[in-house]
Amino acid sequence: MIRFAADSVPAKALRLFLAAIIALSIAELLGFHNTYWAAMPVFVIAQPLREDMVVRGILRVIGTLAGAGIGLLALIYLGNPVAIGLAVGVTAAIGTGLAYRIGTTYSYGFTLMAFSCGVVVMPSLGLGANDIALALERIWCTLIGVACITLVSWSFTPSRHGPIPPRPMPPSTQQLILRMAFAATACTIGTAATGLTMNFAIMSGALAMTVFSAVIGSMTDPRPIIRWLVPGVIMGVCAAVVYRSIIDSLGLNQPQIYILAILFVAAGALLRAHPKTAAPALDCNMCFLLAGEAGAVGHSFELTALGACGMVCGTLLVAGPLHFIASLRDRERTQAAS
Repeated sequence: MIRFAADSVPAKALRLFLAAIIALSIAELLGFHNTYWAAMPVFVIAQPLREDMVVRGILRVIGTLAGAGIGLLALIYLGNPVAIGLAVGVTAAIGTGLAYRIGTTYSYGFTLMAFSCGVVVMPSLGLGANDIALALERIWCTLIGVACITLVSWSFTPSRHGPIPPRPMPPSTQQLILRMAFAATACTIGTAATGLTMNFAIMSGALAMTVFSAVIGSMTDPRPIIRWLVPGVIMGVCAAVVYRSIIDSLGLNQPQIYILAILFVAAGALLRAHPKTAAPALDCNMCFLLAGEAGAVGHSFELTALGACGMVCGTLLVAGPLHFIASLRDRERTQAAS
């Protein structure tokens, strides 16, 4: 029998794989359409320390509940895509600003609130999906994913000995304003454009803008992450296109689609567990699951390819400006020192 140390790459990859597949399977058994949503929390909730994993899991659920609730209210009471876009933009700005201001692991819930609103709203605007069912499914899938990775990893994740590390740098008022303004602008424009055009590529790009403007904008210094962001997204959408091309060319049925998804998830888990590929593999896995609609019947190869192009474009539209905004902090500190 082959045995692995608990902290070895194969052991970590196996835990990620098992948690993701169990989450996908539960979502499939419950009859959800977007089963891949259940696997997505697995790759971000897994942490080196048990306390961080628990905190991120709880805050992901709370943030998703808040963001999905705001998005649902906007869809019900605001009939105009521009008005809905403004609601999404304001939510993104508030969530991103609060997350940046807190600057520790406790900021994660506000980050989720910032982009979950748009994630729930855009498929309803762009594809005519049932807004209430979509919001509830998003919440349930988040709960499933968090529960699976926590249960699978709990016994193998060590506890922290000592307090949570403090914020690396004090928050900057200039950075706070710029990041909130950028998140509000990106999310408002992306959401409104999705509702006005109902174009699949635009919706995919808008989703990328919404998620990354919140995630990157809430980081103290996002530049090291931005370095791997675009390569990771490109890897993920390319995997999604290959995945969908195999399904369409072979005419796979639902059980076969699920088996194929297992193979791709296994490769993604291994990449995420390896130290040299862990950084780009996070965005790779998330974009593959989202763009490829892993495990679900999903859209055609052609639409997946269009969505992949939109997702890369949306990422580029966010990565460049946020890298520039983050670099302004260095100039601010230099001027203060002089």
